[in-house]
Amino acid sequence: MFSWYRIKYRDILDSMTDGMYFVDLNQKVQYWNRAAEHLTGITSDQIVGKAIDGGYIKFEGEGDNTLQPFEYPVSLCLQERKIISRTFFMKTQDNNKIPVEESAAPFYEKGKMTGVVATFRDISHLTRAVEQRLKSERKERLIPICGWCKKIRSNEDYWEQLETYLTNEGFGIFTHGMCPSCAEKIFEKKVYLESYQKICKSISASISLDEVLQLIATNVVKVMNVKASLLRLLNKETKQLEVAAHYGLSEKYVNKGPVAYDASIDDALAGMPVSVYDMAEHKDSKYYSEALEEGIRSILSIPLRFEKQVIGILRMYTTEPVKYTDEDLKFISAIAEQGAIAIVNARRFERAVSREKEYLRVFEEITKAVSSTLNLKEVLDMIAQKIPQVMGLKGASLRLLNKDTKQLELAAYYGLSENYANKGPVSYDASIDDALAGKPVSEYDITEHRDSKYYHEAVKEGIRSILSIPMFFQQEVIGVLRLYTTKPVKYKDADLKFMSAIAEQTAIAIVNAKYFEKEISREKEYLRVFQEISKAVSASLNVNEVLDMIARKIPEVMHLKAATVRLLDPSGKKLKLVASHGLSEKYLKKGPVDAEKNVTEALKENPVAIYDVPTDHRIRYKKEAEEEGIKSMLTLPVIARGKVLGILRLLTGEARNFSKQEIEFASSLAEQCGTAIENATMYEKIRKDYDDVMRYMDGAVHEKE
Repeated sequence: MFSWYRIKYRDILDSMTDGMYFVDLNQKVQYWNRAAEHLTGITSDQIVGKAIDGGYIKFEGEGDNTLQPFEYPVSLCLQERKIISRTFFMKTQDNNKIPVEESAAPFYEKGKMTGVVATFRDISHLTRAVEQRLKSERKERLIPICGWCKKIRSNEDYWEQLETYLTNEGFGIFTHGMCPSCAEKIFEKKVYLESYQKICKSISASISLDEVLQLIATNVVKVMNVKASLLRLLNKETKQLEVAAHYGLSEKYVNKGPVAYDASIDDALAGMPVSVYDMAEHKDSKYYSEALEEGIRSILSIPLRFEKQVIGILRMYTTEPVKYTDEDLKFISAIAEQGAIAIVNARRFERAVSREKEYLRVFEEITKAVSSTLNLKEVLDMIAQKIPQVMGLKGASLRLLNKDTKQLELAAYYGLSENYANKGPVSYDASIDDALAGKPVSEYDITEHRDSKYYHEAVKEGIRSILSIPMFFQQEVIGVLRLYTTKPVKYKDADLKFMSAIAEQTAIAIVNAKYFEKEISREKEYLRVFQEISKAVSASLNVNEVLDMIARKIPEVMHLKAATVRLLDPSGKKLKLVASHGLSEKYLKKGPVDAEKNVTEALKENPVAIYDVPTDHRIRYKKEAEEEGIKSMLTLPVIARGKVLGILRLLTGEARNFSKQEIEFASSLAEQCGTAIENATMYEKIRKDYDDVMRYMDGAVHEKE
């Protein structure tokens, strides 16, 4: 795939109407067709060789939310090794957005995944067709509406508000404002509408709570032409009105003290829409002197209500007494209502963002920790320790599934006593059964399971609840992660999804560590055998002994059925069997193999791997191979000083795709065969030359005598 530009079918792919690109296992773009260039404005020269997270490819979801690179179909396909399809918006080079449907599929070469092929298409015409169809359907409907209250009758014969009906029908979420005609009727001044729209626009421009509060305080002063404004929000725990934002007031006045004795505050909290408070009429007020010093004459207090609940107070200050009309007060109340909605929305957003940030922090911390080592024991211990520490839990345990015994065996634990951790099998624990049955997460409150096998042990340990999360790797349960708390915990859906993500990362880390240890063990065994054979080659001039050792050792270390070594005769045309292991005499005497295509390729210095020997056209003795139980074969050249001396054959009893590592190891042993033969040949030549010299010397001495 990496030699793409040399493949003759590239013109066909460049003629596709769908955008198409290929990404290798390093997440780098290796091919980008002409349709992809046309749809995105990004040329092949710009993106080929670049990583997909390099900022060239940009996707957005609903609400203009930019997708992260790990959310791209290609990234998900690389991780999950299955076809992934998504619909979203793609940003073009000229900053336009087009709706696209993208599918990413794994690409395999010789049974091994080497990358991902992704295709995407512009679906603008589809979205327009759907919108047009919906509009046509809606135009043809008769909708009953009350001529008095303007309620609409739904299909269930239920009368509901116009806004609710339209929202349910997909026209959007409604927020209340004022049209110009209503503004003129109610306030008799267009300035109210303009001011209202200005304030609403300002406070809706931000979702940060601090910014929203400050925008309300600032815009109220500018629009209402008053001296200052101040926002106090109700703290439900302390039941105090705390300063949240202010504009036009000195810090000294703002922080003068509590306002519990202020009559306007009491009026607002008692439910009065608006309370006007003239300082001249309240000379006995607690902060009368402070107000005079600040230049304040009157205070207007408006409750901030959200769904009939007072969440705070908006106060406006003037330097002169003001006579507010009913229209003024209604307008101010409308501003306060919009302010309350903006505050609640900002609070909700900040809580959501705060939770997401905390999830991200914990996820990154745990992922970083478990990725810092490939030692399996260290990974297991680190997972068990890190999760309770960052999530504030009592403890955690890891149990891995033993496929042979079908038992969940304790692999690591933290925060638990040794007695409790090793109390016994957990096959009777309902939460474990749930996890192995495929439930994403199982909550287990021990107070509701007093008859459980280990109830008393859990109580003694101080455990109140247990959360069991199955650890999946490629849709297979490899174990269970259990989290323990000392108090009952009610987990939300977002919490449980997060825990499942942590368990998934944990499973990946464990599998990676297991694979690494397996690979290291194999590398060590390969090195040991190579050293042993190299030592034999250096120590022995008996080529048959060395070749027999290689034929015997390779099947042992590589888990093969058999191995053979065949060398070319002096004519260089016939192969002679010189060493074998693991094969019957009947199979070895089946006949010559010189003409087999796999042999001729190997003699040209090209290793040949055959997956299914009994059916492959490159094999001459298919029936004999099937009777011998041979399934796969690897044929390698035996070379010395650039000259091919013969072949080394590796045979398996099960179908097998030989890895690059296995081929390289076998090739190095084939080189050792060549070295052994070369050493023996040189020894024989030197010995012959020595014998010739000695015979000559003996003859010269006899002549002299």
